[in-house]
Amino acid sequence: MKQQITYGALGCYLLASLAPVFANEVPAEENEWLSGYLKVGYGYKSETSPYHNKDTGGSLFISGRYQLKPGFFIEVSHGANELNQGTNFGFNFWNSQHWSFDLLTVRGHGENVYEFGGKNIPHIREVKKSTNMLGLRAVGGFDRTTFQATVAPYSFSDEYDGALYASVWGSQSWLIKNWEVYASVGVEYRSRDMMDYYYSTSDAIESIGFKHYQADSGINLITQVGTSYPISENVLFEAYARYTDLPDSITDNPVMQLAANRDDRAQGITEFGVLVSYVF
Repeated sequence: MKQQITYGALGCYLLASLAPVFANEVPAEENEWLSGYLKVGYGYKSETSPYHNKDTGGSLFISGRYQLKPGFFIEVSHGANELNQGTNFGFNFWNSQHWSFDLLTVRGHGENVYEFGGKNIPHIREVKKSTNMLGLRAVGGFDRTTFQATVAPYSFSDEYDGALYASVWGSQSWLIKNWEVYASVGVEYRSRDMMDYYYSTSDAIESIGFKHYQADSGINLITQVGTSYPISENVLFEAYARYTDLPDSITDNPVMQLAANRDDRAQGITEFGVLVSYVF
């Protein structure tokens, strides 16, 4: 989690630093090599998940992208997006009327923490760091329909190699008076090497009575619906609901099962948010 916060803070700082330059200080005739936006929102979010107890309350939402021609860019995605892939850097190397192709970093998996203990049980805390990867992405735009596909075969992790992350999703939006309504569906694939690192039981966990578990590859299915309404030129009202169906390779993990039974946690991830955003 600390690593995600650090990357997010760095990305937000860079975007916030660039935003006034792009918006105010660069003359229009010289601005062709700079493009992008930064959206910062705050609102209410409710999330149920097998990873933690129900989480509700105020939440910060940040998304943005700035591109410096000939193609270098930085993206931040923390919040109401279909695929929250953190802070990424990349290079946009080819564009056509409907398609663009990027080489970029991708967050293949977020930080995962196992922590438990009690009477006659030693305290165990295992931290599995976030995995950042390098891959290719294709994005297609057709009127109000968007497609995105990412394949990341190279992992920067020091703990394992040979991992593969891939994702694909499509989104359709409709304009109803001043309301924009959208629906999207996507899948994420993580290879066995990656899932083994995050979800197979370690010797320390097995030493206190948990059965041996070997995680296999897994696919997440993600569905989301949402809407937005422009309050003013730069202010948006937004609401969304998202559900992520997790693979058996995650939910069959004995530590995850124990936490789910003990704390009555959900088997999938359900998230709902209402927020007001400012677009720079």
